Amino acid sequence: MHITVNSPFKDTGLLEYLTEKQTRQIIAVGLQTDYCMDAAVKCGFEHGFHMIVPEGTNSTFDNQYLSAEVTYRYYNEFIWKGRYADCILMEEPLAFIS
Repeated sequence: MHITVNSPFKDTGLLEYLTEKQTRQIIAVGLQTDYCMDAAVKCGFEHGFHMIVPEGTNSTFDNQYLSAEVTYRYYNEFIWKGRYADCILMEEPLAFIS
């Protein structure tokens, strides 16, 4: 499969798989905060999933406009938090999977 967009839900079968498994929560982690992670968080939210982003589990690179640190903080502390996802301390999701 060749993915041509940042969303993990577009033409991948993931949505159908998660629906079949009756999944309601997704813990999202990965690269790049401002591309794939942003698409995953927002698309998951739009599909009705409770999105969870643990602190320190996504990252990105500096770009011509923002440093990686500022980009990380912008998405995790301003864009996603309280809108599209619960941005929580790492200890909280560890309790989910223990």
